[in-house]
Order: sequence, then structure tokens, then C-alpha cells
Amino acid sequence: MDLFKRKPKEMTDTECKICHMKFSDPERTMRHMVKAHSKPQKNNRQIGSAKYR
Repeated sequence: MDLFKRKPKEMTDTECKICHMKFSDPERTMRHMVKAHSKPQKNNRQIGSAKYR
């Protein structure tokens, strides 16, 4: 039972786990994950940013 073992950081998948895009190289998949999915989500409704109603 490997309950407390860490998963290896090396990725061998060629498909993005978030958006399910397929790539030809695992390195390309990692670059995609960093660029496309590491940004914080945009929040359109911020406190004090809207005009008066």
C-alpha cells in the first residue's frame, strides 16, 4: 500500500487533465499546463470596481 508516497513530478501523459487537449510530447503538455492553467481565475465583480447604480 503506497498511501503516503508522493507522485512523481515527471509527467508522461500527452493529454491535459483540465481541458483534455492532446499533445505530441509530454514536455509540450507541461508547457501548456503552466501557461494556460496556472493563472488565477478572472473575477469580473470586484468590490468597488463597478459604477454607481
